[in-house]
Amino acid sequence: MRKVIFLDIDGVLNTKWWERKKPVDKYGCIFDPKCVANLEKIIARTGADIVISSSWKICMGLSGLQAMWKDRGLPGKVVDITPDIMSDEMLLNVDLNNKDMLYNRGCEVKGWLSKHGDEVGSYVIIDDMDDILPEQQSHFLQTDPDVGITKFNAECIIRLLNS
Repeated sequence: MRKVIFLDIDGVLNTKWWERKKPVDKYGCIFDPKCVANLEKIIARTGADIVISSSWKICMGLSGLQAMWKDRGLPGKVVDITPDIMSDEMLLNVDLNNKDMLYNRGCEVKGWLSKHGDEVGSYVIIDDMDDILPEQQSHFLQTDPDVGITKFNAECIIRLLNS
């Protein structure tokens, strides 16, 4: 059974560090090296695959994110992206009384798990925003968007994925 990290980027790997340093490459802003090191620690101790849940997936797509990961030497393997739940048709026909619509990221994770969940032994959702479904709470780690993944966060994630 595989372990999966549903990974947001802004507020998780891309932090206020960038505002002070402003390094860029052909993909845009370079991620906070401390956050990348903490992600590397998580990957090394869990062997988890990465599924990108970030809005970066919309403009870069899976192949673009995989190319960035390789070119930047980022840790782990990006194996997929979550589906874009908010299609144009959904937006036009949205039921504003449906409370699940408040949990867009959670719905995207649920959509991915509905297709691949039988392969997954454990998973974690790492995001700076808490738009997840209530039943995903025990799999969720919220980061401070100013600092991203900390050493403490990494240890919590490792325990969650390895339990």
